[in-house]
Amino acid sequence: MRGMGLAAFALGLACCASAAAKGPGAVAVAAGVAADVHEIRDLRAASNQGIAAHSAAEAVAPFAEDAVFVFGGGGSAVGRKAMAAAFASDFADPAFVTYVRAPTRIRISDTGARAVEHGTWTGLWRQAAGETRYRGDYTANWAHTPSGWRVRGELYVTLQCEGPRCKP
Repeated sequence: MRGMGLAAFALGLACCASAAAKGPGAVAVAAGVAADVHEIRDLRAASNQGIAAHSAAEAVAPFAEDAVFVFGGGGSAVGRKAMAAAFASDFADPAFVTYVRAPTRIRISDTGARAVEHGTWTGLWRQAAGETRYRGDYTANWAHTPSGWRVRGELYVTLQCEGPRCKP
């Protein structure tokens, strides 16, 4: 037990020496990365809330004006207006309930100018014939702009479908 304590102490010293060698900014960079990840998670949550409220404007709020969106089935939309129209079309379907995107990993670039978000998504429709759930993975490309983080592009891949709307 005592040997493990000394090993942990030595590892801690090595860690601190490494951070000190990088200079006082090393801690600030780590804090900045954490703040960026938190901001991206908050923007994703707000977009999810917009979808749940069936508000196209809120759903696309974090997107750049020229963002590219590739749907789970392979179709695409270019631009914030086209994406808002696609959401509005889904919202007009009385069976549509929501899409939920759940980030599993967000990584900020070394320069802090870009980020990548990986996660899973679910789409839910309810109708008399039963519920349909689409599920899959997604990746989002974020850019840090003067107005904050903005999505430059998203790629969704449908991996599962359960329910009456599923096609063989």
